Amino acid sequence: MTKRERVLASIRRKVSEAIPWQFDLTRAAADRLRAYYGTEDLLTRTGDHLVWVGPSIPADPNLPPVGEGLVRDEFGVVWHQDARDRNVGDWGGVHSVPLDQPSFDGYRFPDGTIPHVWDQAPTVRRQHPEHFLVAIGSGLFERGWSLCGFENYLAWLAGERAFVEEMTEKLADYSCRLTAQLKGQDVDGIRFGDDWGLQHSLMISPQVWRDVFKKQYRRIYAAAREAGLVVMIHSCGNITEILPDLIEIGVEVVHPLQPEAMDVEFCRREYGRDLTFWGGLGSQSTIPLGTPEDNRREALRMLKLFDRGGYILAPAGAAPTETPAENLAAIVEVACHQVGKAER
Repeated sequence: MTKRERVLASIRRKVSEAIPWQFDLTRAAADRLRAYYGTEDLLTRTGDHLVWVGPSIPADPNLPPVGEGLVRDEFGVVWHQDARDRNVGDWGGVHSVPLDQPSFDGYRFPDGTIPHVWDQAPTVRRQHPEHFLVAIGSGLFERGWSLCGFENYLAWLAGERAFVEEMTEKLADYSCRLTAQLKGQDVDGIRFGDDWGLQHSLMISPQVWRDVFKKQYRRIYAAAREAGLVVMIHSCGNITEILPDLIEIGVEVVHPLQPEAMDVEFCRREYGRDLTFWGGLGSQSTIPLGTPEDNRREALRMLKLFDRGGYILAPAGAAPTETPAENLAAIVEVACHQVGKAER
């Protein structure tokens, strides 16, 4: 089977010779693993099953340039993107926001119908014909708070509900238009990223999530299905309370299954018939803090737990900066050994 076929088989609960796997790595962890293996080609060396394509969105020429170490996105949010932001990962911090009041006066939302926005997709597909190709989708919750700042966003969610609802609808309009342009691009799936979870619960009450966000997520997931894509979502933290809602509105794959925050066996037992779980290896625990043998044992346990499919073996979020290369190599060994066993 190709890697693409193996991922689709696992999502469809068709037993194949191996469970697919994927390695999400911070830049520092990836550099350490390249040095360990003595290669720049980690995709081949690890046997990773997924490749990625993001939208190509040009900078707005009408906006003034930003300073060194800063990047402005298409919504007008300016982000730090320098060394100080990479001490723990690859995520920059918000430097400035376009909406500092609960009002859209003077602000124009990007349209989402951007010419040639997915032009990279055919090239990536030609380069990786046997891999499962995932587009990076545009979400709602994280995009919303980045527009106005996290504290303002939560305060306005409580006290300016109509404003947040209108913002969420406009963001869904943008996401639907962007996603619709993937139709016919030979992309397999799309992952929408929105961190809703804290370590033990959602950041907001499940009812607020349902009242404000659910109908808009239903729209953007429907746009993805209309484009022929597997619907995948990312949210760190414990989102167990809304897994039934995600099933209802069309999610097929949930990333990451986070063992420090969620009950892995409960999720598999209760929701494994309807959801494929992607992750399961402790990025807050075993991967950075355990031994190679600990990581080998955890990977084997997850493969056994999901031996009927519905799973993509992976770190539960990007393996952090401090991860020893030997720990990642131990997981690679377990994952690749599946195929070797099947071929013998």
